[in-house]
Amino acid sequence: MTIGYYTAAHDFVRLERLPFTLRELDGQPAGELSGRGFAAMATARVMRAAQSFFDLPTPSRGRTSRVGDERVRRDELAQLLSRKPIAVYEDTDSGLLRVQYREVVVRFKPETSARRRAEILGESGLSLRSRSPLAPDQIVAYDAERRQTGDDLVRAAARLAETDGVAFATPNFVSQYRRGARTARPRPPRSQWHLPLVGAFAAWRTTRGKPSITIAIVDDGVDLAHPDLRANLRVRPDPRERRDKSGRDFFLRDTDPGHFDPSPKRFRAPFDRMSGNDIHGTCCAGVAAARGPHAFGIAPRCRILPVKVFHADDLAPDAQVADAIRYAARHADVISCSWSGPRSPDLEFALRDAQADGRDGRGAIVVGASGNEDDSRVCYPAADPNAIAVGASTDEELLASYSNRGVQVWVVAPSDGGDEAVYTCDVSAAGRGFNGGKQAAGGRNGLCTNDFGGTSSATPLVAGLCALLLSVDPTLTLGQVRAVLKATARKIGPASAYDPNGHSTRYGWGRIDAAAAVAMVAEGLRAKKKRSAPKARSRATPVTRERDALPLSARSATPRR
Repeated sequence: MTIGYYTAAHDFVRLERLPFTLRELDGQPAGELSGRGFAAMATARVMRAAQSFFDLPTPSRGRTSRVGDERVRRDELAQLLSRKPIAVYEDTDSGLLRVQYREVVVRFKPETSARRRAEILGESGLSLRSRSPLAPDQIVAYDAERRQTGDDLVRAAARLAETDGVAFATPNFVSQYRRGARTARPRPPRSQWHLPLVGAFAAWRTTRGKPSITIAIVDDGVDLAHPDLRANLRVRPDPRERRDKSGRDFFLRDTDPGHFDPSPKRFRAPFDRMSGNDIHGTCCAGVAAARGPHAFGIAPRCRILPVKVFHADDLAPDAQVADAIRYAARHADVISCSWSGPRSPDLEFALRDAQADGRDGRGAIVVGASGNEDDSRVCYPAADPNAIAVGASTDEELLASYSNRGVQVWVVAPSDGGDEAVYTCDVSAAGRGFNGGKQAAGGRNGLCTNDFGGTSSATPLVAGLCALLLSVDPTLTLGQVRAVLKATARKIGPASAYDPNGHSTRYGWGRIDAAAAVAMVAEGLRAKKKRSAPKARSRATPVTRERDALPLSARSATPRR
């Protein structure tokens, strides 16, 4: 029988079960994943996920294991593992791993009464585990009697999703997410060529950004001690939570002391590789809003909100990724997502929540990476209608060969793939990051790297430009920001890549032009103020009619080349 889950749009995504066995081996828990060529390499990820989120025993000294502070004897371990019916799937939509145990995330429709909600859970054989602090109609439920596990629990969630009064229901997967950076070849430090290419210096004559505008970097952490970033960190983003000093780590539950520390935590040799290391988010923060003097972001006076949701390449809980987006939307104006993962109705609703609740109802500006797979499909969440999908171009003004293509691509921005990669901030801890302290990799002090790239670098560049636009006019909506980017983008690459309307599945509407975009918003703001200024009375006042959502002269703009 086919199993799967429903997205927020009620599309059915099929899951393929992968064989996974747990057993006791010399007093330690051991797992084995099979069924795919990558299974052997993925086993360690699945085991770490189970130990982090499903209370699977972790190896300890001697022939014992631990669950938290409790020791598990060898004679108890086999029996304990038999009670852990962990199921592993391949998501056929994204090709990524999804792991589930006993929980289902349920979001009720606002009009569903408390009595009916309790009845729905009871009819499904589920009990309340917890309520979401960021989505009032959303809960995590579980089967306390352990009657529904594995495929049965996936089917139960699918039935719940089709129940009247339920907005969505999905297994509480712990999933595989891809951070979107590529590793380019090291080269001697050069000037930040991508900034003048997009007209950043000209845009800075109008604004370098305002501290009132915040960019959330949802990623694997941001180096809070980096000298080019620390002055721009958002301080006490949530005044109701005194422990929230500069962002959170949603990979960890809020009961964990590390939840309120969004800095990189996971490092494993070799330290300049993405695999096993939290070295991605710091670079993204640098591209968006580094203050200098070693490296500058495109919005060097805006604030940065670190929102950590990944621990290197470990599998991450979908529900906590979604809550990270909700948190970012409450406390930031722009959200930069240089990663991709499987579609999840929880994440889809989180992006809807970001539009409904962010920026006092104007909506947070969510910017996502199209992906680096050289694929004809844009990755999620960039493909979501509530996000701006960004592809990567090169210093040669061509599409980067790896950049994914699709109808959702809105714009492209410079990254690696040509002769140059992007020079930006790196993890400052000695011996950590893409540059462990080599001159050829970005400088002996290790503060910067000259080999950042992928759609991971293009995305925060666009996010930073969006922050510049909001610094000029903070009343802009997502639709208006989209319109400005569209109207001012420069057509690069062959003319044949664009359709008669000026859109390309490869380049979107073109490569961003910060100077033109900031100038357009500034011009629109001046026109808006002029229209709202008091006028002398006259016998007749002509009636004017506002046109669509464009905030300014973008309505009459012609494509730029």
